[in-house]
Amino acid sequence: MSTINLRIYDLRKTRQLSQKDLADELGVSVQTVSKWENHVCMPDITMLPDIARFFQVSVDELLGLSPLTGEEYIPVRSGEKDYWDSRLDYLKASRKTMWNDDYIGFLVKEVWKIDKPVNVLDCGCGFGYMRMMLMPLFPEGSTYTGIDFNAHLLQEAENLFQKEETGYKAEFVCDDFIKHSFRNHYDVTISQCTMRHVNEPQKFLQKMIAQTKSGGMVVAIDVNRELESDGLYIDGMDYAELCQRTGFRKMWIKEKEYQGRDYAIGMRLPLMMREEGLRHVDVRMNDRVTFVYPECEDYAKAVECFLEEKNWRHGISAETEEKIVREFMNHGMDRKEAENYCRIQRKMQAYMAENKDSLKYLHSRGLLISYGWKSKESRDKLAI
Repeated sequence: MSTINLRIYDLRKTRQLSQKDLADELGVSVQTVSKWENHVCMPDITMLPDIARFFQVSVDELLGLSPLTGEEYIPVRSGEKDYWDSRLDYLKASRKTMWNDDYIGFLVKEVWKIDKPVNVLDCGCGFGYMRMMLMPLFPEGSTYTGIDFNAHLLQEAENLFQKEETGYKAEFVCDDFIKHSFRNHYDVTISQCTMRHVNEPQKFLQKMIAQTKSGGMVVAIDVNRELESDGLYIDGMDYAELCQRTGFRKMWIKEKEYQGRDYAIGMRLPLMMREEGLRHVDVRMNDRVTFVYPECEDYAKAVECFLEEKNWRHGISAETEEKIVREFMNHGMDRKEAENYCRIQRKMQAYMAENKDSLKYLHSRGLLISYGWKSKESRDKLAI
């Protein structure tokens, strides 16, 4: 049963009313309004329609079961640099199971046919994962430049680079990619799982193209949230329940409308590349599917990595869960949908913990790899 979260305080503050103002309007005491707002007691059921009518909301909105109409939208913060300050462990855990080495090698040598030294720009490079994956595959004499707005992640990228013996030069730039003035143009401009977090993905793509040399290649790797949501199967659990995303479409649509974040960016990127004038645009899907079972190599390490990625090592408090519910409701879900998401997360976390030594699961991210080449006719819409 959904939790009641009476929104009288929020509605009163929006109207800039005092507790006395509201008490006078409803014919009750100031103490009664205070008790409602502090969840000491609820209004009499017969009063709910009158209170809802006064605030011009539905009873469900008043009770916190549906999002408040006209409530101020609170943007997702993953496009802000400080959001990533504490997420290095998550990034490392998620990237460990993102690629098959042979497939990335196949792309470089057989699909993109890179056989001469290239200068690479990694846009939103984080801790430099794509550098570690790609640069050993590129011809000797290639160079790497990674740019990210989070200094903590970049410091880790530099630390990892210093520990390696590499045959190429690397540079790390701490700045906002869109705003940064680059000295150079690049043969290969790449981003991975970055545009899903930015508010203006087309502007980000335009900047990538502007920084690419004529004849150079632009690669954008990202997900479609629909595919991603269906990508986890845990043996012993109901797959239909694992794939439930009731309310998420409403949330994704609202985020796109209010913030510009595109839940289907992985699907749209090839079309955007064509629109921006890239030629020979094509798409591949990453072939990595993680299959884990007790007898597989490094089983315990794989499970620990997965728990870290999903943030399932420890349970969450009721206070934290309520915060998640409110955020989801602010983005378009109703309370029942948001609470159901939390319930399924708790259920998966508990199952993984109880069966830690005998788990069998598959995990597919559905990463789409879009790429194209810049011709002289490509439109550089952003100043360099």
